[in-house]
Order: sequence, then C-alpha cells, then structure tokens
Amino acid sequence: MAGMKSALELAMEKINAQKVEAEPVVSLTDAQRQEIGDLRKQYDAKIAEKDIMLQADIRQLIQRRPPQEAMAAAQELREKFQQTKKALQEELEAKIVTVRSRV
Repeated sequence: MAGMKSALELAMEKINAQKVEAEPVVSLTDAQRQEIGDLRKQYDAKIAEKDIMLQADIRQLIQRRPPQEAMAAAQELREKFQQTKKALQEELEAKIVTVRSRV
C-alpha cells in the first residue's frame, strides 16, 4: 500500500505534465533577464508608491470624517487600489511577454 498515490498526487502530476507540454522552454539572454528584472523593480516601485499614497489618504479620512463614513470611504479607496494594482501587474506581465518574445 505504501506505493499507491493519492488522487491529489495523481492530479498534481497530470497538471505538471500538462504545464511542461504547454510551455516550451525558452532561454533568455542576459540582456532580456536584466530588462525583465528592471521592469519588475519599476513596477514594484509603482505599486509601493500607490500603497503609500493609499495609506496617507486613509489616515486623512480617519482624521477628517466620522468613523462610519471614513471606514466606507477607506474601503472604496482600498478597492480602487486593488484594481490599480491588478492593472499594473497585467501591464508588467504584458511587457515581460514582449521582452521574452524578442529574438
């Protein structure tokens, strides 16, 4: 019985096999690796900047508005931040794909 695999293990092996078939191995040049690293740093900085601005806006809300109103407005700001963050991450991924596709 020790040699038998669980359904989860079998499913994971199948998923991993499909990933290997679907994604051809592409070796990147040093310049491409550098460019991708630079893009990631740039977008991490943009996201961090947006997060800092969000925290500052929330602090101002708490100081200037009644608690219930401030909490509702803060939630809206957080949701907007999440949308912006997702858009930036998608933009980054698109740029990385472009860099990887260059020959």
